[in-house]
Amino acid sequence: MKFNRKKFAASLLALLIIVSLTGCSLFGNSKKTYANYVQSLLDVNYKAEFTDYMNITGTTQEEAQAVYDDGLNYLAEALMVAYGVNDVEGSDIKSQFVELAKNIYSHASYEITEVTKTDGVYQVAVTIYPIDILLITYDDVVAYIEDMNQRVTAGEYNDYELDDYETEYAQGIIDILNEAIPNIGNGEGVTVTVTILDNEEYYYISDADFLALDKAILATTTVNEDGTTGSTEETVSEDTN
Repeated sequence: MKFNRKKFAASLLALLIIVSLTGCSLFGNSKKTYANYVQSLLDVNYKAEFTDYMNITGTTQEEAQAVYDDGLNYLAEALMVAYGVNDVEGSDIKSQFVELAKNIYSHASYEITEVTKTDGVYQVAVTIYPIDILLITYDDVVAYIEDMNQRVTAGEYNDYELDDYETEYAQGIIDILNEAIPNIGNGEGVTVTVTILDNEEYYYISDADFLALDKAILATTTVNEDGTTGSTEETVSEDTN
């Protein structure tokens, strides 16, 4: 059987986590209130810290857990798409990526740095220190994919069943990422400013603002030896049949 060559397209790591339930304005609003709200959104999505989020939004423990679990699933699926990994029925590929997502997000680093009010509109500035796992594994992933593609071209997998081929490829990617977990670091701070939308009954941030926060959590650019900045969003290999 002849298989498609694999490719790495990290541009697909545009995560779809949109979980910004509302806080209640009836309990008052202030810079501290809004700062705590944004902090709780980050904590529930990346740190599995539920208490403040539950108190502010009125959600249950189960609902807060579901927010966190959904985030893990989104990241797991985004990583699988980015690395060209296909799930195999009966395998633990997806569950391994979910566990990877949990370990990656445990390294999330951020802080509320400023809350401002202009013409009655509050904005919260968040400094995020991007997780660098995509950067520190980039060369190893590229080398692995290129080697895998060369082996495909050479016919080494011609006698493989598709599920076996996909499982072997997936496990190689998983192993690279797992080996990098202890070496994860965080990049220089990136400031994202979000606007509090308050209708005097509830307050919240927009989906677009939350996605801006989420996008900054993972570093997706590389620094070349000559000091220039490159992007991991390029496709490493073209699909060929």
